[in-house]
Amino acid sequence: MEKHRFKTAEFAALCGVKKDTLLHYDHIGLLKPQWVGENGYRYYSARQIPTYDLIATLRRLGTPLAEIRSYLTRRSPEALMDLLREKEADWEAERRRLARMGAFLHNAKDKMALAQTVRPGEIRLETFPEAHCAVVEAPDFAHAKFEEAVYLLHVRQLITWARENGSPSQAPGDIICRESLERGDFMEDYYYCLVPPGTTGWPLRVRPAGTYAVLYHQGSYASEYGACRRLRDWVLAQGYAIDGDLYEEDLVNDIASEDPQSYLLKLSLKIQMP
Repeated sequence: MEKHRFKTAEFAALCGVKKDTLLHYDHIGLLKPQWVGENGYRYYSARQIPTYDLIATLRRLGTPLAEIRSYLTRRSPEALMDLLREKEADWEAERRRLARMGAFLHNAKDKMALAQTVRPGEIRLETFPEAHCAVVEAPDFAHAKFEEAVYLLHVRQLITWARENGSPSQAPGDIICRESLERGDFMEDYYYCLVPPGTTGWPLRVRPAGTYAVLYHQGSYASEYGACRRLRDWVLAQGYAIDGDLYEEDLVNDIASEDPQSYLLKLSLKIQMP
């Protein structure tokens, strides 16, 4: 026999929850009082504390109240194991989502920090590690059949897929292939987002490790083509050989500035030194 009956406010204090929460749980049939007195007072027993703790734990895991109520009506070791496996899978998916968001924030912060330290217009040599790029081909903008809506859709699909697969990219960058540079064509051949090594399920290109000539260009996207030409010409004037593609990535874009002339673009061209 129960030695003590707890009024709603007392039981709420024991559980560390508001009285209104218990009243709501009673109303929806999730956790009803053990007894209701003739005076209408609700009373809970100590044996109901573990049930409340289970409800609170499942709520912290994001379990809907209706799902919790369904489980409480069919409690068994097997049902609990099924529920725990499901919550474990949900937690792992959330952990991956938070990890992706953390990588995105870290990358954005690093780019802004870099933008504050470089001098616009300077060209310098940097060493890059190998990187993997998910890509879509750039359209022929001058072609009569060019459809902007289709082009934008493909780019959006790239961004969405890349972010779901761990890309830290804020926005896609451009790739101008070596062959295009050598014939004096500075229109982008691909758009890309960096993805973790081993990523599959999308067309990929590898940015090789090595030495790159890097130009930090300040100006609108329309001025990018002239900047790419300047970088190529500088490389050749130094006696270096073009040894790969040219990669463009945004350091400062419309996310950080309303003025297109203040955008800061990082242009990187793989070279081979004599």
